[in-house]
Amino acid sequence: MERNKFTVSIARKVLRMFGGESLPSSSLPHWIADELKEEGLISAVARGSRYSYRLTDVEACRRYVKDKYTSGTALERWIEVLSEDDDALGRHMLVQETGNSKSVKLRTFRGFLVNSYEPVKAMMGDSDFIISPTESTAVFIQNPEKFHIPSDVVIVGIENGENFRYIRHQKYLFGNKKILFVSRYPQSSDLKDWLRGISNEYIHFGDYDLAGISIYQSEFYRILGERASFFVPKDIEERLRTGNEKLYNAQYLRYRNMKIIDSRLNWLVEMIHRYRKVYEQEGYIV
Repeated sequence: MERNKFTVSIARKVLRMFGGESLPSSSLPHWIADELKEEGLISAVARGSRYSYRLTDVEACRRYVKDKYTSGTALERWIEVLSEDDDALGRHMLVQETGNSKSVKLRTFRGFLVNSYEPVKAMMGDSDFIISPTESTAVFIQNPEKFHIPSDVVIVGIENGENFRYIRHQKYLFGNKKILFVSRYPQSSDLKDWLRGISNEYIHFGDYDLAGISIYQSEFYRILGERASFFVPKDIEERLRTGNEKLYNAQYLRYRNMKIIDSRLNWLVEMIHRYRKVYEQEGYIV
């Protein structure tokens, strides 16, 4: 099989996850599992000595797969078309429906989600507006290059969909700072491009595990430098003491030699290795 090719077989497994199933880690190719994990779309769940994958946000994953792998076609229809007995017919139908017989990266969703629990002044081009979504809603920024906020607003990037959804239940973590919460998906590249062009402080709020630290370093610290920091609650040591050992073990081989380029995290990584446990950020939703 062609390396890193999104096949019908893989698509059917992802579709099962859309339906709420958890899949054994061995059933997904490493490349797609790693990609979805780094996008914050799946998480590993320990089951005895093994672990499985579950989606953290079904709709966000649907958008991501549709945007990156199925040329804007719903996954169910993409599978149906490419499962035709006559492959030529299936490809012909796909051309008719998507304009391309291959899985071309078609930017159907461009931009990123923002949220806040206190009103944030913003501008879209020359127009002023207030970001103040009702609870359980968010604002989608479709033209990031025209989106501006005051320089004293702190940007908090949230890794997991559940935490982004329930920001008001985590207000106790951030005090009285002026905060704009942003989500890494459906298009983390758009968010990173926007962050490059502004001067605001950026705080990354993710899982307290080796994979989460890797995401922060590779995607944000690498491009923002000291303007970026990794959010660490005061009680993290207490949380790690009773954290998830199986998930630590599942990540260890891949990340054991990870280079810590943000030296401010040396103590946190040392603590994770000392306790041999990790802690998922959803635990901070109260």
